[in-house]
Amino acid sequence: MNIFDQIFSRTKVSPLKRKNNIEFEIKYQSEILINKGFEIISGLQKQDHNLILYRHFYETPKEDETIIFLGIRVITKKGILYPDPVLKAFFNDEFTDISLADIEIEEYLSNHGYGSILLSTLIEIAKKRNINSITGWISSVDSDHIDRLVHFYKKHNFEVILDANSSGSLKIGDLIWKNI
Repeated sequence: MNIFDQIFSRTKVSPLKRKNNIEFEIKYQSEILINKGFEIISGLQKQDHNLILYRHFYETPKEDETIIFLGIRVITKKGILYPDPVLKAFFNDEFTDISLADIEIEEYLSNHGYGSILLSTLIEIAKKRNINSITGWISSVDSDHIDRLVHFYKKHNFEVILDANSSGSLKIGDLIWKNI
């Protein structure tokens, strides 16, 4: 890795508070998240990664929230992997639709199923709240992995509509999920 990659890399591994004590770290990280106002949704294990799935309500009651922020804290024997994979979405004014804004996962954390966990959680939120649809769009910044994105969204029952005439546009496709 060259010096510029090291300086500008967002990849970070923070050491465990107690070496090789994953159980302690899960409790410790859960307390940190709770103290920051996050709700712990669940704890999961995926291969050798221990995950804490969390959600932030921005000091509003669940019924009145307009922003959906989901994240996953990834804990391994090597340490805490940062930045956390996150999903950001918004309810429309009538609470009949959710607009998916972004799923942010660093390249070194991709292909571990974290996006699926986040998107499945968003779909469960939609179903519990009787939301009619989740919509979003694919950005041109994602054009280098468009096939992977199309596969990902279709796997989660989204309709993916790519715009062949989107040259030069930030938006290159639409995403639609319907609550059936």
